[in-house]
Amino acid sequence: MSKLFIWKNRALFMGYLPDISEHRLGSAALCVGIDQPFRVLESESDGWRESRGVLVPPGCLHEIRVGGALMAILFIEPESSDYPAIQNLMLDGEWQCLYGLAHEDEVLAVLSEAWARQPDAAVIHDLLERLIPPPRPEDRPRPLDGRIQRVIRLMKDDLASGYSMNELAEHVNLSPTRLVHLFKEEVGVPIRRFRQWHRMRVVAALIAQDSTLTDAALGVGFADSSHFSRAFRNMFGITPSSVFGRAANVRIVIA
Repeated sequence: MSKLFIWKNRALFMGYLPDISEHRLGSAALCVGIDQPFRVLESESDGWRESRGVLVPPGCLHEIRVGGALMAILFIEPESSDYPAIQNLMLDGEWQCLYGLAHEDEVLAVLSEAWARQPDAAVIHDLLERLIPPPRPEDRPRPLDGRIQRVIRLMKDDLASGYSMNELAEHVNLSPTRLVHLFKEEVGVPIRRFRQWHRMRVVAALIAQDSTLTDAALGVGFADSSHFSRAFRNMFGITPSSVFGRAANVRIVIA
């Protein structure tokens, strides 16, 4: 059975997926082919590139041909200390994505064993702590601008609210235009995509608590199930049924 683990600043999917069409995430993502390579196409790059490990930055337009690989995808908050730590583990990159995971054999062995044993969320968390070293002092992310921190708290505390950009900007005494630019500069992803990413996380958490997909989507502010489906495909490159459908056989674990 595939699993989706959700923690405060991380989420990890392990299992099988269809090919992933062109999309932009609201987070960074470390994609690992546990049992075989997969292929990635970055927008405006020269062509497909095959790899066992790829770090996709937030907002990067890309697609993935899974090719039947057993996948582990670690979603990383762009403002977290995990992001620079994992960037330092990657060996190569010509455009936006980074390729060639350091200590790849160890990572693949650990993930392969985790898939075979299907451990609980606490064990998986400990494995990730072992695989992701703390960032070097010089690479630790500086604190976000206090105004951006306040906007993030407001959005996370009330994901269902449809705060307009004017309301968010007024909350921190900025113009809407300045807020949009400052947020992208500080966090690395547009504010609308960041908010939508966190809404998707909450939808998954609600489904894990036996909510229906439609009720969960409406509960966090999507207009209807069609709106959620379009947003989900734009964010992840697959349909919601690929993860939440009965045939997908994915267990969601809130850690």
